[in-house]
This record gives sequence, C-alpha cells and structure tokens, in this order.
Amino acid sequence: MARDWSKDPLQFEEERQRVLKLRPLRISPWEEVNGRIVVLKPKFQHPLLQRYLLPRLKNPMYRVHLDEIGSFVWRLCDGGHSVGDIEQELKKHFGAAVEPAFERLTLFLAQLFRGRFIRYVGRE
Repeated sequence: MARDWSKDPLQFEEERQRVLKLRPLRISPWEEVNGRIVVLKPKFQHPLLQRYLLPRLKNPMYRVHLDEIGSFVWRLCDGGHSVGDIEQELKKHFGAAVEPAFERLTLFLAQLFRGRFIRYVGRE
C-alpha cells in the first residue's frame, strides 16, 4: 500500500533525504549487448539445484533486458554513487524525459532490490 505523503510533507522530505543517501551496488552478473544492459539471474537459487541442475539446462539464466534509462542507472549502481548522485546524472543526461526523476528512480531501484539484483551499501 502506498503512503499518503500529503498528510505529512515533512515526513516525506525526511524519507526522501534518507533515500538520497543510499548507495546501490550491483550483485547480479550482467553483460552489455548493443549498448544496453542484460542482467543475468540463475533460474534456481537453492545451492543443490544450482550445483546439479543448472549445468544441465540449455539456458540456466534468466536474461533481463534493460532499456536505455535502466541501462544508464545500472552502470551507476557501483556502490560509489548515491541515489541522489544517480538522480542528478539522470537529469543531466536525459533532461525532462525522466521527470519525475526521483519517483521513477526509486521505483526502479526498489524493483531491482526486490529481485535481488542490487543491494545497498553504507546504510546508516
């Protein structure tokens, strides 16, 4: 369920400042194809299945193809750039095409985190 930030704008700003300090780090293998990122994810997470079943599969990995903006963000998820840094780089590179940048970026990063493609380093 989404939060209703209109009831407490101060709380929204505090949460926004906290999120801007997070530093995402890629933890999934990936490759670049035609200038776009393809993130690789094993089809099975259990160690026994990874050891015995994955080597026998023709395609042992899911391949997640990112668009131009997603690929740009993925390259910056190196643990050195904060969410705020990435937001500024997005605005600088894509301009109005990524607005509202903060909301789009945080939703994309949340999907990557839930899918265990990234983690956050240097959390307070």
